[in-house]
Amino acid sequence: MGKFHPPAFIEPFSLFWWQCIIMVILIITIVVRAPLHFKKIEPKTYANFIALFFGINYIVENYYVYSTGYWNLQQSLPVHLCSISYFLCIITLINYRQWLAECLYYWGLAGGIQSLLTPEFTVGMEGYNFYAYFIDHGGMLLVIIYMIVHLNFVPRPKSWLWVLGYTQIVAIGVGIVNYTVGANYMYLSAKPEVSNPLVIGEWPYYIIVLELVALVHFWILYLPFAKKNKQIIKAEL
Repeated sequence: MGKFHPPAFIEPFSLFWWQCIIMVILIITIVVRAPLHFKKIEPKTYANFIALFFGINYIVENYYVYSTGYWNLQQSLPVHLCSISYFLCIITLINYRQWLAECLYYWGLAGGIQSLLTPEFTVGMEGYNFYAYFIDHGGMLLVIIYMIVHLNFVPRPKSWLWVLGYTQIVAIGVGIVNYTVGANYMYLSAKPEVSNPLVIGEWPYYIIVLELVALVHFWILYLPFAKKNKQIIKAEL
């Protein structure tokens, strides 16, 4: 059993926070736009390379945490929604499936943006943990943008409702894990310590609020594609 590491935070909108966010945006832009400027880059091969990089990052990240003595069942299992989305990134890049891409789109954007806006390093931000955090969460945004630009991803009508339903199933499974190992994955057992205006009230009331927030987030994330889907439906008729 590894040692328990207290979480570390970056103050939102501080100078260091802005430096991190700008760097993440810059890297995402360069990686996503590379196939548009270098015609020799084949998008599918490039996607496999990105997936390989993410896989190696996950192994290195966990090895680093283990080598420092902080790998434990309560903090290190990949069952946070962002961790699940990270694996969906790898799967989607290697073997694209529409419904998995939709889960990644809603979970990854909602979770990734919130995680970058209010960073909470659950196992600290020393050494490789710092870089892994931004690779994990910035990587989700990178893959989502990549599959929109290069894989012609468009979420289907009512996909936001379906993914909200899938979220409940995942939450039940994660809740069982939490109960079994005494953890707080997906923050189902206790609210996160990071300061976030969307986390309102104590347990279990903040979970109800977050459910409503997720509903609104998913609906808003679908809106940019609503008009395009209507056009597609009309064309098919």
